[in-house]
Amino acid sequence: MIKKRLLIKLSGEVLKGPLSGGLDWKTIDLVCKRIVSVIKQTGVELGFVIGGGNIFRGANHDIENYDRLLGDNMGMMATVINGLALVERFRAQGIDAILQSGVNIDGVAPLFTIDKTEEQFRKGGVVVFCGGIGNPYFSTDTTAALRALQIKADYLVKATKVDGIYDKDPMKYNDAQKYEEISYKEIIDQRLQIMDLTAMQLLSINKMKLLVFSMTEEGALEGICRGEHIGTIVKE
Repeated sequence: MIKKRLLIKLSGEVLKGPLSGGLDWKTIDLVCKRIVSVIKQTGVELGFVIGGGNIFRGANHDIENYDRLLGDNMGMMATVINGLALVERFRAQGIDAILQSGVNIDGVAPLFTIDKTEEQFRKGGVVVFCGGIGNPYFSTDTTAALRALQIKADYLVKATKVDGIYDKDPMKYNDAQKYEEISYKEIIDQRLQIMDLTAMQLLSINKMKLLVFSMTEEGALEGICRGEHIGTIVKE
């Protein structure tokens, strides 16, 4: 069974490819080609929330008198740049894409509206959400949780470096055990670092299902869009 609508949370790190930071256009092109192929094969409706860590991840805490408010605004602008890059490549691959932002930048990034988003999905296009929720102190994880609820996604899908949720870091511990399914309460109680607490609580309260998988695993995204159980599912 094909899931009708998914909200995919992409890290900005995905867009830097082999570079130490910034945008690697070859990588972005490959990512968008893969996603476009999935849409054409399955007809799934996809929205994306993009992070900005490849461009700006906040200041080091040892910087004197760092202003978190301005730093978070910089981070939101970084997600706008990434969002524009995705939209450009989606369009180049033959899929109509629009940008919806938490911050209004006239002529560049219009504010999010559910009506415009629904119209885009009806046309068979994709929506890239950027600019966070438009306020500081909230992460792009929280943005993803909020947008998934607003667009009534079947799942919020988070792409990570590993193929699901483990009881400890599988990159460090050979005996790490993977969960096929887990509850939000278990994640919070075990302090597993999947998403920030604000995002987790928002998803839990509103009973939104979360799926965590590896974007780099061959066929994983395609399988998810076909309704296969891949990665780890989080639910009540």
